[in-house]
Amino acid sequence: MAFRRMIRILLAGAAALVLASCGGGSSVVSDFHPTRVVVFGDAMADLKLSASPSGSGRYTVNGDNTTNNWVLQLASHYGLTPATANVKAAAHARITTTTDAVGGSAATVQAQITSFLGAGSLGASDLVVVSAGTSDLIAEGYAAIKTSPSQTEAAATANVQQAARDLATQVRRLVDNGAKHVVVLSPYNLGKTPWASSAGKVTFLQDLSTAFYDEMVYRMNDLAANVLVVDARLQMNSLVSSTSYNSTTLACSSGANNTANGLGIGTNLVDSSKCTTSTLDAGYNASTFLFADSIYPTPLAHRSLGDYAHSKLRDRW
Repeated sequence: MAFRRMIRILLAGAAALVLASCGGGSSVVSDFHPTRVVVFGDAMADLKLSASPSGSGRYTVNGDNTTNNWVLQLASHYGLTPATANVKAAAHARITTTTDAVGGSAATVQAQITSFLGAGSLGASDLVVVSAGTSDLIAEGYAAIKTSPSQTEAAATANVQQAARDLATQVRRLVDNGAKHVVVLSPYNLGKTPWASSAGKVTFLQDLSTAFYDEMVYRMNDLAANVLVVDARLQMNSLVSSTSYNSTTLACSSGANNTANGLGIGTNLVDSSKCTTSTLDAGYNASTFLFADSIYPTPLAHRSLGDYAHSKLRDRW
């Protein structure tokens, strides 16, 4: 069993290198300049473009007049702003599980793609962004570590590996339907979040994140000509480990608490969809704080992820 697991890890690592490399297929366009951004995923990519006011309720710090989502930062490098009709990502969306991470009914990534493909098409000038898996990690992880667990940690790991396989299937649908440039941002390492520290489950949540990533890249290996996996774990790990940043203090104070299960990890917690300039912690520093709540990044961290994704995309295409 240990030998098989080692082989899988080695294969996943090799697949990740292929997916992140330049590739040699003739379908890869040199000096790629997209004309449209199409977005699928969960809260990490939910831009709330149809909200009033536009952009309010994102899972970060809202209303600080900065670029506060990594997708927007990535798109800005091409002079683009995603149009409302092309952003299907929804907060807490699971990949195929219809009950979302907070017990609601956000459209799954599978349903998002079906909805888009039913009304439009994809082509070589589209930058297709997929940012999913965080909600699955939250839901499965919390089910294993809450006060009265509803599953074992082993079961959680098996479930996120299945979610990773499901995500690969959905990305394959995009490629099969004409997508030539798909950027998949992996979930970052939840073991580095304030949630992991407060729950005393740093190692488990880190291993859970790794299990998802390894399975995902292994299953996408043959899509390397059209798919670029951006490993958000590397960038967030680098930020969290740096003494230049604050990864322990939340940007928002109790004024952003949500009595409901707003993050999917329990009630009465700071919920960054309610985080605004009026609920910021008195010591908040926009240049150093990394987490808006126990899970989701501040605008600073989002922009860093967007710039990182752009550097990888530019090197690839």
